Amino acid sequence: MDNVKKGSAMQVPFVTTVSFADRDGMTVHLQYGVAAPSERAARSELERRLINQEIYNYSISEIRPATSREAESLNLPEGAIILLN
Repeated sequence: MDNVKKGSAMQVPFVTTVSFADRDGMTVHLQYGVAAPSERAARSELERRLINQEIYNYSISEIRPATSREAESLNLPEGAIILLN
């Protein structure tokens, strides 16, 4: 029998790159680690948190699954987002 609860999804670490202009008009690129069940869920959670911080003029230029080495070093708990740089 499978021990996974119905409706639960395994959290996967994603590395995302977000770009936005700072006050001086310079483009800033930030990377975040996001634990989510899918790329779509990672994007939605990151967007929700950016909007909560009143950051509106941003672009998510990359969302990709973390490599095994990145995943090991990130060690993200379920639902976590951390700034990587």
